[in-house]
Amino acid sequence: MKLNDIVKKYIFENKKNTLLIITSIIISTALFLVMNIISEDARNLMVDQAKKELGTKHASYYNPTNKELEYIENNPNIDKVGKSMLLGLHDIGKGQTLQILWDDKTAKEVNGCYKLKEGKLPTKENEIAVDTWYIEQKNIKEPIGKIIKLNYSRPDEKGHVSYTGEKEFKIVGILKSDSLLKAQGMSIGAISKDCAIKNIPLKDKYDQAMFIFKKEKNIPKQVEKLVKDGNLDKDNTRLNNPLILAMSDSLSLKIPYIIVNMILALATILLIYNIFYILVYNRTKDFGTLRALGFIPSDVSKIMILEVFVYSVISIPIGLILGGLIANLCSEYVIGVIYDVNYVNSIKSNSYISTYLTSMILSILTIIISVAKPLITTSKIDPMICMRRNEEKININQKSFINKIMTRFFKDYGNIASKNIQRNKKRTSLAIASMTLVIFLMATVYTKSTSNFLNDGGLRWWIPGDYLLHNINIQSTSVNEKSYDKNVLGQIQNIDGVKKVTTYRDKSFDLKTEEKSINKKSNYWKEPRSQEALQINSEVVNGVKLYMHPFEVLGIEDTDTLNDVLIDGKENLSKLNESPYVYIDEHSSKTLNIKKGDKIKLDFNNIDAKTGNYKKPISKEFIVGGIITNLPISSQGGGREFEAVISVNQFNKFTGVSSYERFDIWTSKLANNKKVESELNKIIDKSGKGILIPYKSEAAGIEKSDNQKTMVMTLVVGVIVILSLFNCCNTIVTSINSRSREFALFRGIGISKDEIKKIVKLEGLIYIAISFVIAVVPTLITRYIIIKDFENINLINLKFIGAIVLIIAFLTAITMITTVKALKQVQSEDFIEQIKTLE
Repeated sequence: MKLNDIVKKYIFENKKNTLLIITSIIISTALFLVMNIISEDARNLMVDQAKKELGTKHASYYNPTNKELEYIENNPNIDKVGKSMLLGLHDIGKGQTLQILWDDKTAKEVNGCYKLKEGKLPTKENEIAVDTWYIEQKNIKEPIGKIIKLNYSRPDEKGHVSYTGEKEFKIVGILKSDSLLKAQGMSIGAISKDCAIKNIPLKDKYDQAMFIFKKEKNIPKQVEKLVKDGNLDKDNTRLNNPLILAMSDSLSLKIPYIIVNMILALATILLIYNIFYILVYNRTKDFGTLRALGFIPSDVSKIMILEVFVYSVISIPIGLILGGLIANLCSEYVIGVIYDVNYVNSIKSNSYISTYLTSMILSILTIIISVAKPLITTSKIDPMICMRRNEEKININQKSFINKIMTRFFKDYGNIASKNIQRNKKRTSLAIASMTLVIFLMATVYTKSTSNFLNDGGLRWWIPGDYLLHNINIQSTSVNEKSYDKNVLGQIQNIDGVKKVTTYRDKSFDLKTEEKSINKKSNYWKEPRSQEALQINSEVVNGVKLYMHPFEVLGIEDTDTLNDVLIDGKENLSKLNESPYVYIDEHSSKTLNIKKGDKIKLDFNNIDAKTGNYKKPISKEFIVGGIITNLPISSQGGGREFEAVISVNQFNKFTGVSSYERFDIWTSKLANNKKVESELNKIIDKSGKGILIPYKSEAAGIEKSDNQKTMVMTLVVGVIVILSLFNCCNTIVTSINSRSREFALFRGIGISKDEIKKIVKLEGLIYIAISFVIAVVPTLITRYIIIKDFENINLINLKFIGAIVLIIAFLTAITMITTVKALKQVQSEDFIEQIKTLE
């Protein structure tokens, strides 16, 4: 008998198993390809969007000397260097500042903080182009051609004034406002290079060098090497961290992609192994007969190898075609609709040949690994054992924990289900492994999709709402005067179209500690600049030297604003309003060795707004109610080394002044924006304090970008999860099909179809429960690797717990539906005929 004839017989004899094997390999191959292509397209989109929002620079070096600048420009690892000269900062008023600067062509390109909207960029010494936010603040009508006189000052790296000056400029251009700079109270005034060189009275005129490396890999390490080799000042170096995170430019952020590929491969291996294990098990008698007829072990192996080869030749090309088609459809008709087809096509990878080859190699390797053990087992089995069909010893432990639990809660059904699980350990292990991998994969994909892919560069930290009305600047944070009261809040809330207002206070408080309380390993203690500030702000009281630490303290009324930044102390949030609780940031906790439950004394060293002299300080003891990652919003108060949050009520009691300093305002989509803005400006004019910053267009842009990113990630997650679940379902179907004789025996001893269904469904629930327990640790480890670069994401939070609950519920539903459908098909066959086939 020819081996080809035997293989043909096996392939066509059991069409159901053949179809399952071919389908599994097709889906697995398609899954590898789709995941890699769609993930790459999505990543390209996110990186491109991040570059548009955050600029393309990888890092910046501030206040370079001419020698340092020359070293950076001539570094062989750097592709582009942009240079900037800051003439000075002009105080617009109300905490707003105009940066008067010159950027070269490369700096404009890589920094991306301003673009020309109207007119031209300056070329002469007395010309300037200012952004629209400056024009709006100064209410300049028809600005092109207008002459403006600007006084300015240039601060050094320590905040001291290097020089001052005054100059008249002719406005020749209008720039688009940058959202992030606008939120920080900054406007841009672009001048010519000639103007900067002539009016900056310093030897080293450049204030910043922005650069892009030739290789967009391991950027932090490249920067470290640049600083070390060039003997640069590390403190003057700033990484474009949001962009680096969006590019997944660190090994820790690439590991999840590698892990997901490995998990998909492992899931496929288990599935195909499971199918071939069942095939080999069902063919043991046939193999024994062939061996008895004179076939040697290698002949039996050749039969299996040839069969696998046929399956692979059919399945892998179809899988690649199917995967490519799905990926293309997703790109053209989903991602292309979300953004723009031409735009999406423009940032696609030039060629996916390597992706196709990688997917094909992965498929071949998974098939080889899957069938290796069954092949070895088949070739080594003794012919007589094959004839007897089974050499496996069945050990059932009736006193096992699972057996006791199942018997107690589910009586006889549970007893039979637990024994079935123990009776075939290979089948049980495969089912549990398959479900464990699905849980792990879905949880990992969820974590990945909610971390760096959706990074917005911190825009929401600066721009949470549609309008910001505030009276916060560096000076106001030390002045104890009323800004806005509840009447102002009521007026804002009553404006037609306003749907939500969040209120805040913002002041600078101090905390005094002894030296022993400071963590000596922290950068706060080690850095020379910090040491200098610590010594300046120290005093000796009763023979003990005390160090003063500045805190930016935010007063809040809505504790929900802390949801995304809360690390510890959720139980104390309900007490925040009525009790003197303070929530400090993680940096404060680690640096000053303060933990939840400690008592700290805060000082408010307030200044007289008219004279500039310090008033009598106000002090109060607070209980540390919890720890936060950072403040939930950022203000224009200049920031401080440490951050903390208390309630507005406790804030008012502490300072003795009832007030608000900030309102974040949301409006409805149908609101009349001009009317809303007009009413808010009337409130500003009436109070005579603060400034209104409209963010309606910026907020709409952020929302659109967020929605686009969410939809793309939903697509990526959806494709991966659906195809992965198919593999899990395939395992379930294969397992149930292999148990047809077992179910026939149950029917033969009087167990009904419904009772069999209950038993098998209980087995499925046990599989899911055990799979969840096994998946917890590797899932948390992988999640930690993914999120450790993201300070605002906790390892375990309510959203993650909710996602896990949904994953388990979804997997349970899919498992039950698949089980019932597959079982129904098996039970439709005549169980008497099935019993007759038993030996």
